[in-house]
Amino acid sequence: MPTPVFENGDAFYQLLTRLVSRPAHGELPEDIKGRDGIPVVRLVCDDDVDLADGVRKSLSEATPVSVPHEFIDVSRSWAKVGNDRPDLSHDGEESWLRAELYRRILVELAEEFSSASNARDSRVRFRRFGLVNWLLESTHTKQGLDDPHDRRLLQRLRARELRRGRLWAALRSPGGEVALHERVPWWGWILALYVVPAVWFRAWRVLGSEYRWLLRQPYMAPGDPGTFVGFALRLAQPRRERENPDQIGKLMINAFLEDLRVAYRRRFWRRRAWRRTAYCIAFLKGADDDNCGNAFIRSLIDVRNETGLFDPLLVIAGTPRAPGSQPRAGFDPLQTYKTWAFKFGTAKRSRQAKDWYLVLDVPTPLTADDESYDELLERVEPAQVIKLPATLEWGRRRVTVTAGVMAAVVVLAGCVYALNDLKDWQREHCDLSSSNPDAGTLRRQATGECVGIAPNGYAFGVPDEDVRDTLATIARQNDEADRLHEASPRRRVVTLVHISALLGGSGRQYAREALQGVASAQRRQLDKQGETDPVLRIFPASAGSNMQFGPAVVGLLQDMMRADPTIVGVTGLDQSRQATITTIHELTKIGLPMVATTLSADVLDQQSPLYYQVGPQNRREAAIAAAYANHLVSQGKVRRTVRVVYSSDPTDEYSKNLRDDADRSFATAGFTVQDLSFVPSPAPAGLSGDGARSVGEGACGYRGLVFFAGRSEDFAKVLEGANDVCGSTPPTFLGGDDVARFAADPQQRATYPRVPFDFLDFTPGTATCESASDLYSTMKDLFPRECEKVKNSSLDGHASLAFDAVNLFLKAVGRLQDTAPGLPLTPAAVWHGLSSIHGKAALDGESGQIDFGGLVDQHIPVDKLVSVQHVDGRKAPSQIGFCGKRGGLRPSAWCPPARAID
Repeated sequence: MPTPVFENGDAFYQLLTRLVSRPAHGELPEDIKGRDGIPVVRLVCDDDVDLADGVRKSLSEATPVSVPHEFIDVSRSWAKVGNDRPDLSHDGEESWLRAELYRRILVELAEEFSSASNARDSRVRFRRFGLVNWLLESTHTKQGLDDPHDRRLLQRLRARELRRGRLWAALRSPGGEVALHERVPWWGWILALYVVPAVWFRAWRVLGSEYRWLLRQPYMAPGDPGTFVGFALRLAQPRRERENPDQIGKLMINAFLEDLRVAYRRRFWRRRAWRRTAYCIAFLKGADDDNCGNAFIRSLIDVRNETGLFDPLLVIAGTPRAPGSQPRAGFDPLQTYKTWAFKFGTAKRSRQAKDWYLVLDVPTPLTADDESYDELLERVEPAQVIKLPATLEWGRRRVTVTAGVMAAVVVLAGCVYALNDLKDWQREHCDLSSSNPDAGTLRRQATGECVGIAPNGYAFGVPDEDVRDTLATIARQNDEADRLHEASPRRRVVTLVHISALLGGSGRQYAREALQGVASAQRRQLDKQGETDPVLRIFPASAGSNMQFGPAVVGLLQDMMRADPTIVGVTGLDQSRQATITTIHELTKIGLPMVATTLSADVLDQQSPLYYQVGPQNRREAAIAAAYANHLVSQGKVRRTVRVVYSSDPTDEYSKNLRDDADRSFATAGFTVQDLSFVPSPAPAGLSGDGARSVGEGACGYRGLVFFAGRSEDFAKVLEGANDVCGSTPPTFLGGDDVARFAADPQQRATYPRVPFDFLDFTPGTATCESASDLYSTMKDLFPRECEKVKNSSLDGHASLAFDAVNLFLKAVGRLQDTAPGLPLTPAAVWHGLSSIHGKAALDGESGQIDFGGLVDQHIPVDKLVSVQHVDGRKAPSQIGFCGKRGGLRPSAWCPPARAID
């Protein structure tokens, strides 16, 4: 937009420069002492919008920094007040609406003057106005604060102060509370979080500048009981019937101006005030009587007259000229200002509102085709650039910075090495500070993954709120376990470490539900009331993708065991891979018994005498798969031929072993068997070939059974290929137990609704939180949000296995306490207790009966339940049959014969 050019426009911008520039000593006008003031400029013009744009450009392009300014369309603000707050207008009065307009104008100005859009030395902190505005906005209801009013208000104020203070915010954060609780004595924890903040707030109400000022300010004083609480209640409670809105308006204006005064008040120790070389500007566009803009200006002038204080604020009010009127001849803004300054000085204490107005009747701007336009433009454009006065040399930033740097150089030189060490330490410990209680048992790996053990709620970088909430719940229950043990020392502490392969990516849903099952078992144990019932702590751990950092986690666990003898076992251990086998070996070396939740590879029980698992082995799973396939053949649904699809990843022990077992079982059942490999995604180094998607595409038209013996993430690709090529006539798919991870995620499950499939599960199938179950009755209280989505989730397929794994340890501990009450609860003792879970002492678990047979080398449950689940479209999985022991229920007729030892 072209610059508005009018007669003596250069003098207008010279006057603007003079008004916004702050003198090195004193304030404007300099020759008047005690009653200094900046005029309220009234710009009468044809179009205040064009003039406002010119002023905005001038203020924004000032040198060396822009002038803090805000432009407010008063008419629009007034209309918005009427629309937003119709409750403030009654009986045709607009006094409360006017007070609300004042508040909104001041809030806009405060937000702009304190914002980062201004130079750092130009920003203003509005402590007093912020407090007044908070009190006025604390309620819009007629009921006011709950009784007792004063106590409720003080509680809210204290919460506000604690949120605003950096120190208190850090202490009150979950991490700060945990750090205090873990690292300082109980009395220090109480002092830091409760006593000291309460004492500090009580003292700040007396010593805080905004609180003291509020009691001394001259407005709303009559009837005030003389205390801060009494005065604040008048602002915080409904006040239409009792208070004067004009007084409230002046109170807000005075608070706003006082914050500006303090920010500009020159003191030796406040160097920033010396560097403020320009006053703040408030440009009120279209201010008149109809929109209460003039009333706001009059109230501001009243405050100036009544307080007698200088305010570093230039108010410019743009008022369009009345229709039909003409601008006055001989526009000379500089001479007009000199005349105003003389009259203002002579008025002294008898000043009225009209004495503050500097009225400038701006001529009509020239058009670009006027013969004088170019000549005037050459004079206006240089004058439009505001050049602010230089800061006094000793107050300049470089002087302050230089002095500070010189003082800090010696200290910094000695700290550089320590800081680098600290940064390296934090980087290695997942960017956590040394004060974080989980930092010592976490390590960042070369892949960027954060692995280790986190008893205090660290979420391993997972953004999923449900995962974070689950881990936070376990951390709170760990704290509760410690408190229960302190209160009842006979309730000994038992600690289990739950190791997950990965708490992110495709395994997040599975990992979360497993942790929720673990947390539920912990909750039930904590709720027991017996004198000697042990309390349970759970330490969640992540071994990274594919369990590749399991040995590193075991190393950290070994260090923890030296300081914490309550650690007696491990649950979890996802995915039957070579890294998992290595992890089992490392756990065996440190003497920790383990109960795996979903592992099923045949070779795992041969890796360690300390290893147990909740689920059956792959050979049992393959036998049930072949028996179910034979059942499908008898119903005419498939032909007696099968494709066994497996991963070509040589480190995936699960897929390779399940393939071999499936080949034998299907061949024994009379099926023609074809093995079909695929390269998993992402492909391991050195592998090449077709991916899982091509398997799905190639299965179209196949009349036999496609048995998938791979991982859940690749099964999704198989379904994608089949859906794209033959979604209307898909082949028959049967997935191994790892497919339960895919089925557990309702979003993934609903991606290919045209391709139904069956999968084997180590649990009975989907349940609800309303079912009669130890697990779900607890989960309903702990994780109500999870129960809300249970209709779309195969929740029990994972939670119940983890729930049973923890309960196996608790049952072993319980049997030890029954048979040898004084026996120390060591890992070796607990391992011996696990081997005794058989026969009448078998665990009737959520995932079926768990009976280890009573043999020394039997680490696999006898005749463990395996169910067949069916997924059709978006529906949750439904059970269509099961084999194994499940209470008094009979297994499906097509099941293979149960064996004493699988």
